[in-house]
Amino acid sequence: MIVHPGARDRLNLEDPDVRAHVRAIMLEDDAPTDRPTAILERLVADPRSRDVDGAFGSSDASAHLAVRLAALRDLPGPTPEAFMRCHDKLESRRLQRDAVPYATPRFFSLDPNAPVPDTLPLPFPLFVKPVSAHLSQLAFPVRDRHELDTALGAARAQLDRVAAFDEELEGRSFHLMLVEELLEGRLVTLEGFMHAGRMTAIGVTDSVLHPNGISFVRFDYPSMLPSDVSDRLCEIAEVLMPALGFDDSVFNIEFFVEADGTAKIVEVNGRMASQFAPLVRAVNGRSTYRIQLELATGGSPSVPEPRTDVVASSFVLRQYIEDGVVESLPDPKAVIDRFPGSQVELLVRQGQRLSENDDDSASHRLAVVALSGPDRASLLRDWREAQQLLAFELRPINRNDRASTAR
Repeated sequence: MIVHPGARDRLNLEDPDVRAHVRAIMLEDDAPTDRPTAILERLVADPRSRDVDGAFGSSDASAHLAVRLAALRDLPGPTPEAFMRCHDKLESRRLQRDAVPYATPRFFSLDPNAPVPDTLPLPFPLFVKPVSAHLSQLAFPVRDRHELDTALGAARAQLDRVAAFDEELEGRSFHLMLVEELLEGRLVTLEGFMHAGRMTAIGVTDSVLHPNGISFVRFDYPSMLPSDVSDRLCEIAEVLMPALGFDDSVFNIEFFVEADGTAKIVEVNGRMASQFAPLVRAVNGRSTYRIQLELATGGSPSVPEPRTDVVASSFVLRQYIEDGVVESLPDPKAVIDRFPGSQVELLVRQGQRLSENDDDSASHRLAVVALSGPDRASLLRDWREAQQLLAFELRPINRNDRASTAR
């Protein structure tokens, strides 16, 4: 059963290779405004859930629901406790420090509603983020005490909303901010899966950040990291994921890798990186959706060797304004027809305010476009053309009242 499928799930489930290797796919839709406990109760009460072979969710929220449903129905997958050892950033940091101290940044936590100590455990610059959140919500680099106070002020205003989903499902508070040393280097993501206690690597993806240090511009697969550095990331995962008690699911770990190859963990996610699925499909010939669905139904998947004549990227079209209203949408078919094999996911709807989405603290995402080709240069050329075909008409709010076109 696919729990609370989004547009990305539906796009990737159209892959014939995914459909051909799953006996049946049951989609459970629910209203986004429903409380998570109500959604879980409905899932358990749904007669279909008694007959499914597995439960699956690709986002932080839907994966959290899926692992709880799987536990209640005695289905394959990680336990809710193991999932939360990844998702609770503070608990995960403490376990990382025990298992792989050499890959764990220095950290401490702050309650945004409590007085900040005059002397902090670490010097500036620092990075501040909620212990429970996604998509870089309330995540800020801070260079001094004033910027720290500003970040904590934003947390006081918004943390109730950001943490509400996990707090209700877990029955405990996540009203803390993780504060850690500011990491530098190349940002990459190792994706792999655990099955029967064994880690299998899928691949490493390079993350390209906007100069603001928050917003992702694109993701390139496979990574340009030297093979010995990629191997080192796999060795970290081989130690860490069993230490977290995590098994029978795809996972991903974000790292900052310094010039000398030193790697530090940014975060661990106990779910697939769904945005990378079409990239893995293009390069390895097998979508991570198929791999995850096989695991969720008790299978033992494999990962084909990557092709050496194909690279792929997932590009993020963003708007760097405070807020706005979507006046009109482009037709994704123009990009799909121009670039066969591409995938276009629109992340907004007509009439929507951009601030209604769970975006990062610096920008608003409009679309995600996956492209593949023989080399990086051709992909960047294709992306420039694709942006011209994806014209969103936006009306900025609180800046001026004229329509603008994001390209």
